[in-house]
Amino acid sequence: MTGSVLPTPVSGSPGPPPDRPAAHRTGNVIPLGRWAGVSVSAHWSVLATLVLFADLLATSALPSALHGQSSTAYWVIGVVTAVAFLATLLAHELAHAVVARHYRLQVKRVTLWMLGGITELEGEPPSPRADAAIAVAGPAASVAIGAVCLGLAWWVGSGDLFGTALGWLGAMSLLLGAFNLLPGAPLDGGRVLRALLWWHSHDRARAADRAARVGKGLGILLIALGLLEFLGGAVTGLWLAFIGWFIVTSANGERYAARIGSLRGLSAGDVMAAAPVVAHGWWTVEQFFSSVETSEFVQPGLPVVDFGGQVTGAVTLSELKRAPDKDSRIRDLGGTRRPPLLVRPDDPVEIVVMRLRLHDGLAVVVDEARHPIGLISQTELERASRLADERAARAAPTPTP
Repeated sequence: MTGSVLPTPVSGSPGPPPDRPAAHRTGNVIPLGRWAGVSVSAHWSVLATLVLFADLLATSALPSALHGQSSTAYWVIGVVTAVAFLATLLAHELAHAVVARHYRLQVKRVTLWMLGGITELEGEPPSPRADAAIAVAGPAASVAIGAVCLGLAWWVGSGDLFGTALGWLGAMSLLLGAFNLLPGAPLDGGRVLRALLWWHSHDRARAADRAARVGKGLGILLIALGLLEFLGGAVTGLWLAFIGWFIVTSANGERYAARIGSLRGLSAGDVMAAAPVVAHGWWTVEQFFSSVETSEFVQPGLPVVDFGGQVTGAVTLSELKRAPDKDSRIRDLGGTRRPPLLVRPDDPVEIVVMRLRLHDGLAVVVDEARHPIGLISQTELERASRLADERAARAAPTPTP
């Protein structure tokens, strides 16, 4: 189970970060009112979690720990305990929200979903200390709840079904708190890592990118471990692999969100590689290689143009080299048939970043007549982001810890 804090753009920004998980979207949620002044809702997938844990408790965990009870008793206590566990997830997220408001951040909403919860904030923490405090609040609440539940379980005694359920709830809360402290975004431990890197480097955007990279590596590791467990006969390995997949997806989204933040205010014309070499669609592949020197070719791709010089497609150099028939027309190659992403020089870069993910990471910048005047790929975006981060680091005062 995961819990995370998601900063969202302030009013006037172009939109939410890319790759936002389904639980963050406004549709398919059940409103649960306001708790501690925060709007709370639950995604429909929470019902799957409720059924899963209730079944696990009623058919396995409780009967194994305490024999001789009726099936009805196991199911009643199992359902109540599963609901209580969802309440601990809510407490975890509300702890994030309370500390965020202490640092004068607006809390947009808290959403529970299948793998935990999401706390959405308006804006960014003002300092590394605030960032770390907000992140630690959730796991601290889970650990505190776990300790209280285990204490109550000890007081009630292991021979009681209620005490057994409390023990399970306490152990799960401790596990939730510990798991969320793993050092990789979007987990809370990734926020702590980001805060430490921010404090050390004075560069929040770069710190966020590095924490997301660590999170992606962590997610890949969890996927591998989950698949190994599944191949070894443990069906629960699929659950671990699913959590790993979620972490990888969210980490990728956070990297893009960090990049958007560093590039905000720039246009496509500011970051493009200008004056690209074009591929004439009526040329054969052989004609292209005999007419264009490619030994030092560094373009990420080539706009394919028609007789009027207008863009009709895009192709990469590797696609041209792999063409099975060198007498094929460039316009007939498979890679040129996908519609290219065309952007104007004055289009905001953050919009280009989000749209690029659907077009193989290549955009063609065109003028009013659809003539290509530049290209944008991940290379150009990374270069512009790095330069923007360096300028911001030189201009910004040292943040307080």
